[in-house]
Amino acid sequence: MDMTATTKISGIVVKGAGRGRGLGFPTANIVPPDGMVLPTNGVYATKVTVDGVSHNAITNIGNNPTFGINHKAVETHIFDFNADITGKHITIEILKFIRAEQKFADADELVAQIRRDIQQVLAENNSI
Repeated sequence: MDMTATTKISGIVVKGAGRGRGLGFPTANIVPPDGMVLPTNGVYATKVTVDGVSHNAITNIGNNPTFGINHKAVETHIFDFNADITGKHITIEILKFIRAEQKFADADELVAQIRRDIQQVLAENNSI
Protein backbone atom coordinates (compact mmCIF):
# COMPACT_ATOMS: atom_id res chain seq x y z
CA MET A 1 0.00 0.00 0.00
CA ASP A 2 1.26 3.48 -0.86
CA MET A 3 1.25 5.31 2.47
CA THR A 4 1.92 8.68 0.82
CA ALA A 5 -1.77 8.90 -0.04
CA THR A 6 -4.21 9.61 2.75
CA THR A 7 -6.24 6.55 3.62
CA LYS A 8 -9.44 6.95 5.59
CA ILE A 9 -11.79 4.32 6.93
CA SER A 10 -15.20 5.41 8.17
CA GLY A 11 -17.92 3.51 9.91
CA ILE A 12 -20.22 3.11 12.86
CA VAL A 13 -18.64 1.97 16.13
CA VAL A 14 -19.96 -1.46 17.08
CA LYS A 15 -19.72 -3.36 20.32
CA GLY A 16 -16.73 -5.70 20.25
CA ALA A 17 -15.80 -8.69 22.37
CA GLY A 18 -14.26 -6.45 25.05
CA ARG A 19 -10.77 -7.96 24.72
CA GLY A 20 -9.09 -4.55 24.27
CA ARG A 21 -10.72 -3.13 27.37
CA GLY A 22 -9.81 -6.28 29.29
CA LEU A 23 -6.18 -5.81 28.28
CA GLY A 24 -6.23 -2.15 29.36
CA PHE A 25 -6.58 -0.68 25.86
CA PRO A 26 -10.26 -0.10 25.06
CA THR A 27 -10.97 0.07 21.35
CA ALA A 28 -13.55 1.54 19.04
CA ASN A 29 -14.41 -1.20 16.57
CA ILE A 30 -15.87 -0.50 13.15
CA VAL A 31 -17.11 -2.69 10.36
CA PRO A 32 -15.95 -1.10 7.12
CA PRO A 33 -18.38 -0.97 4.21
CA ASP A 34 -18.70 -4.15 2.12
CA GLY A 35 -16.20 -4.20 -0.70
CA MET A 36 -13.85 -1.66 0.87
CA VAL A 37 -10.22 -2.50 0.23
CA LEU A 38 -8.44 -2.21 3.57
CA PRO A 39 -4.74 -1.59 4.13
CA THR A 40 -2.40 -4.49 4.84
CA ASN A 41 -2.98 -6.20 8.19
CA GLY A 42 -0.97 -4.51 10.90
CA VAL A 43 -0.72 -1.67 13.38
CA TYR A 44 -0.94 1.97 12.29
CA ALA A 45 -0.53 5.43 13.80
CA THR A 46 -3.86 7.13 13.17
CA LYS A 47 -6.06 10.15 13.81
CA VAL A 48 -9.69 9.46 14.67
CA THR A 49 -12.45 11.99 14.20
CA VAL A 50 -15.38 11.66 16.60
CA ASP A 51 -18.12 14.32 16.64
CA GLY A 52 -15.92 16.63 14.56
CA VAL A 53 -12.96 16.41 16.96
CA SER A 54 -9.67 14.76 15.94
CA HIS A 55 -7.83 12.49 18.39
CA ASN A 56 -4.47 10.70 18.24
CA ALA A 57 -4.85 6.94 18.14
CA ILE A 58 -3.36 3.60 17.22
CA THR A 59 -5.29 1.21 14.99
CA ASN A 60 -5.02 -2.51 14.39
CA ILE A 61 -6.33 -3.92 11.13
CA GLY A 62 -6.31 -7.69 11.08
CA ASN A 63 -7.54 -11.03 12.31
CA ASN A 64 -6.47 -11.10 15.98
CA PRO A 65 -4.42 -14.30 15.58
CA THR A 66 -3.38 -14.34 19.26
CA PHE A 67 -7.02 -15.06 20.14
CA GLY A 68 -7.66 -17.42 17.21
CA ILE A 69 -9.99 -14.99 15.44
CA ASN A 70 -10.10 -15.36 11.67
CA HIS A 71 -12.10 -12.40 10.38
CA LYS A 72 -10.71 -9.00 9.55
CA ALA A 73 -11.43 -6.28 12.10
CA VAL A 74 -10.62 -2.59 12.45
CA GLU A 75 -9.94 -1.69 16.11
CA THR A 76 -8.78 1.71 17.27
CA HIS A 77 -7.42 2.71 20.67
CA ILE A 78 -7.95 6.48 21.05
CA PHE A 79 -5.37 8.08 23.35
CA ASP A 80 -6.66 9.88 26.47
CA PHE A 81 -10.29 9.14 25.57
CA ASN A 82 -12.87 7.23 27.56
CA ALA A 83 -16.31 8.17 26.20
CA ASP A 84 -18.72 5.47 25.07
CA ILE A 85 -19.01 6.05 21.33
CA THR A 86 -20.86 2.85 20.40
CA GLY A 87 -23.25 3.71 17.56
CA LYS A 88 -21.38 6.86 16.55
CA HIS A 89 -19.84 7.43 13.13
CA ILE A 90 -16.05 7.83 13.21
CA THR A 91 -13.38 8.38 10.60
CA ILE A 92 -9.94 6.83 10.99
CA GLU A 93 -7.14 8.51 9.07
CA ILE A 94 -4.13 6.25 8.64
CA LEU A 95 -0.90 8.19 9.08
CA LYS A 96 1.88 5.64 9.31
CA PHE A 97 2.45 1.87 9.27
CA ILE A 98 3.99 0.73 12.58
CA ARG A 99 4.34 -3.05 12.23
CA ALA A 100 2.87 -6.16 10.64
CA GLU A 101 0.25 -8.29 12.33
CA GLN A 102 1.69 -11.07 14.45
CA LYS A 103 0.57 -13.85 16.76
CA PHE A 104 1.75 -13.65 20.36
CA ALA A 105 2.29 -16.53 22.78
CA ASP A 106 -0.18 -15.08 25.28
CA ALA A 107 -2.06 -11.94 26.34
CA ASP A 108 0.86 -10.67 28.47
CA GLU A 109 3.20 -10.71 25.47
CA LEU A 110 0.53 -8.90 23.41
CA VAL A 111 0.07 -6.22 26.10
CA ALA A 112 3.84 -5.61 26.25
CA GLN A 113 3.92 -5.15 22.46
CA ILE A 114 0.89 -2.82 22.49
CA ARG A 115 2.69 -0.66 25.07
CA ARG A 116 5.77 -0.52 22.81
CA ASP A 117 3.60 0.33 19.80
CA ILE A 118 1.89 3.16 21.68
CA GLN A 119 5.24 4.54 22.89
CA GLN A 120 6.51 4.50 19.30
CA VAL A 121 3.44 6.34 18.03
CA LEU A 122 3.64 8.94 20.82
CA ALA A 123 7.35 9.47 20.19
CA GLU A 124 6.78 9.89 16.45
CA ASN A 125 3.65 12.07 16.68
CA ASN A 126 5.67 15.22 16.03
CA SER A 127 7.15 13.74 12.84
CA ILE A 128 3.85 12.52 11.36
